[in-house]
Amino acid sequence: MFAAFDLGEFLGIGLDTNQIAYLAGALFLGLFGLSALRHAQRAGGATPIVWVAIAIALFGGCLVVVAKGFPDEIPEWAKPWTETNRLVRVGAAIALLGSALVLISGHWIRGALARWMCRVVGLALAGLAVWLAAGWFSAEVPDEVRQWTADKVIARIVVILALVSLGLAFWMRQSFGSAHARWFNRAFAPSPIAVAVYLSWRWFGSLVEIPVDGNEIVLWIVVAAAVATGTCLLIAVGSYTMRERPPKNRTPTEPAMPKPTPKSSPRPLPVATLLDEAGRPVLPGSARGHAGPAGA
Repeated sequence: MFAAFDLGEFLGIGLDTNQIAYLAGALFLGLFGLSALRHAQRAGGATPIVWVAIAIALFGGCLVVVAKGFPDEIPEWAKPWTETNRLVRVGAAIALLGSALVLISGHWIRGALARWMCRVVGLALAGLAVWLAAGWFSAEVPDEVRQWTADKVIARIVVILALVSLGLAFWMRQSFGSAHARWFNRAFAPSPIAVAVYLSWRWFGSLVEIPVDGNEIVLWIVVAAAVATGTCLLIAVGSYTMRERPPKNRTPTEPAMPKPTPKSSPRPLPVATLLDEAGRPVLPGSARGHAGPAGA
């Protein structure tokens, strides 16, 4: 009796019972995925990595449920991406990229060098995600981009970006310290950036057609790095010599004690010493011999 009952026909919404169940499951998974993303935004430290992975898994499950419940409504170009094996690979690649973005930000780490190490790990995860995605979906990768997805090329790109981020870490180090300490740390920034530029020219210079000799480019890189380092050191020395020095130690002189102000004695209260004819007291300063009621 209940097997023949069609809930969609009863409600008049144009869906059968199975489609309604699939739709409810998709909405359930999608809403929980959005909730996981909200938790990822509010979480601190490296915890957003876990919530991002959970959200991606929930969205992937939502897509699988929609593909099974409504196969006719999915476009032809999207049907291959609804296969479970391929969808799991896409989710893994996106999860690695999300984790890499969280680590590259490193907003919960205070130290500049510690944040650089965290960003290097994030860059490595991003390179791993690109390398895996290129291997899994090699048929969808265009020929113009295929040469940039080789493992050697990805490793070189990660090394160059790590050197650039190291230079930025030295530049931002001691940002709240004294001026001479800040510029002394900045003197270490040009060296890794110069090495990154040199490696970029050596590894990827063949892709750029520049009518300049390679030795001249290396000479320019060395000269620019030396000038930048010397400028930072010169500013650091100048800031150190012009810093505010504390006053020299002097024998502290005791401040003169203020003279105590004499306390004024309170004015004695008037005391009646005489009585008039009516037996009333006569206060000092009043007219003597004045008879009659008070105020008369």
